[in-house]
Amino acid sequence: MIRSSVLDVNALRVPVRRSAHAAAVAALVANVLIVLTGALVRLTGSGLGCPTWPKCTDDSFVTTPEMGVHGVVEFGNRVLGIVVGLITVVLVVAVARHRARPPKALPLAVGILVGVGLQGLIGGLSVRYALAPEIVAVHFLASMVLVAALVVLVDLLGRPDAAVRAPADPRLRAGMAAMPVALTAVLVLGALVTGSGPHAGDENAHRFGLDPAEVTSFHVLAVVVLVGLQLGAAVVLRTPAAVGALAVSSAQGVIGSVQEALALPVPLVAAHVVTGALVVAATTHLVVRTFRA
Repeated sequence: MIRSSVLDVNALRVPVRRSAHAAAVAALVANVLIVLTGALVRLTGSGLGCPTWPKCTDDSFVTTPEMGVHGVVEFGNRVLGIVVGLITVVLVVAVARHRARPPKALPLAVGILVGVGLQGLIGGLSVRYALAPEIVAVHFLASMVLVAALVVLVDLLGRPDAAVRAPADPRLRAGMAAMPVALTAVLVLGALVTGSGPHAGDENAHRFGLDPAEVTSFHVLAVVVLVGLQLGAAVVLRTPAAVGALAVSSAQGVIGSVQEALALPVPLVAAHVVTGALVVAATTHLVVRTFRA
């Protein structure tokens, strides 16, 4: 009888665990999608399509016909932001209901929810301050942090019994420790490149005033370092996570090179931005899989 009760409890926990994991995956996908729509806002010159915040105009919370296509694009991104927030609320509830969850899962889920709220505020400030490049850069980098955090949460919920351990190979440990540093450099320098070049989101938006070619050269150097580290990990580990991270980062580098050679066409810039989010996800997945076995 006792054994039967235990089996019944475990059977009930499986759907709860699966729902929490599914919610984390949904939140991850939503956060990658909003990176793409945010890029489209900038690339279509719709950054001030809704000229104020939290309203779209002084008299309306939604876009009006007078705002045209730019208003539709900007307001659509805001709507997706609300959807991301709702999905994250569902995620927190699902993780809270999962009583056999890993200890760090609920604090991480709550932290992600707070981060999504702050991200919305940063986006609003970017409109309020006429797309100041400093705020736009923070807006992008905050999204990358959320993507990385969600990858960690997906792994925690998907492999609750995995234990933290350091790789035995000291070269692998050093490479894995350096990888997040290289990734951070890639992202920060990429944000500086964006804030110094065209596609500002509005023709009157302020720019950093840096030399785009010079900043791009440092960005490319950071990408080479990151890809080199991932190549080393792929040679040593030969795991899907390592090969996948190398493949995504290599594709991102190719897209970046082609977009630069073709004078930054909008479709390639959009692809470069969204693959940047995928690089963050793949790199974080590789590091997490290496340190949790």
